[in-house]
Amino acid sequence: MTLCFAAFVVLTAPVFAVTLEQYARQQPLPLFVAAKGTVMPNHVDQTNNLQEGDKALLLSEKGLSDLVGISRLQVIDEGKPIPITSVRRLHLFVNRNEISELPDEIAALDNVVFLYCEYNRMSTLPRALLDMDGLEGMYFTANRFTEIPPLVFDMVRLKKLQFSKNRISSLPVEIGRLKELRHFNMAGNRITHIPASMANLKRLRVCDLSDNPFAELPEEFGQVQIVNQLRVRNTGLTRLPEGFATMRATIDVTGSKIDVAALPPAMRARINKEKPPGSKEDNKIIVRKPQE
Repeated sequence: MTLCFAAFVVLTAPVFAVTLEQYARQQPLPLFVAAKGTVMPNHVDQTNNLQEGDKALLLSEKGLSDLVGISRLQVIDEGKPIPITSVRRLHLFVNRNEISELPDEIAALDNVVFLYCEYNRMSTLPRALLDMDGLEGMYFTANRFTEIPPLVFDMVRLKKLQFSKNRISSLPVEIGRLKELRHFNMAGNRITHIPASMANLKRLRVCDLSDNPFAELPEEFGQVQIVNQLRVRNTGLTRLPEGFATMRATIDVTGSKIDVAALPPAMRARINKEKPPGSKEDNKIIVRKPQE
């Protein structure tokens, strides 16, 4: 059965939890189309991954309690209802809702390239994610995870992965299987040990391990020539792997135990809170954030 709309009534975000099916019956679900110079219509959804022509379904801050029926949704594209599964390069935003789990039917959305589920109530993930062949990135900031679900380490095509602000205490050696990662964010967890297998993540552009209690980084990790930035703020670090002195990225050690003045000159030159010049090329930004 296809979910349809009883009426095209525009409602404000609900103040109580509703199911996706209830929400979809009350109003249309228009797609946001990324084009040069467009502005994201809200302040909570990020714009970094949107490319020219990409389309996004914006379901953040809607009070959603679940995503049952997601595979049968009709969305509005250029004024016409179409199946959600037919949208090429779809970004699915469901941030800041009341969602505790993803339904198995999400496997049908192999057209989704980025899945944003930040600030929800999830602690597990379904194996159905392995069937989403187009998936390039997943964002689970501020949920209830106590571990990275093991199935994630089988998703070897992932380029971006974010589990910041959860309750994760261990970073397994299996993280080294995700060799395509460009962006990896584990900030704000309870991680006490960084495995040597991080050396396999040789395509990293940004890595954020801040606000975790680990006290050292493996020397092998120094082999990774990170491109833009390594963030290890508010950790127990007292030193850095020697290999980091030759990478392009800057290293933010704010709040750590590292004595910057005692570092060798080449390493000291890498210490900075900002990314290196050229990391944020304004002319490459497609969708901009709304002004405050």
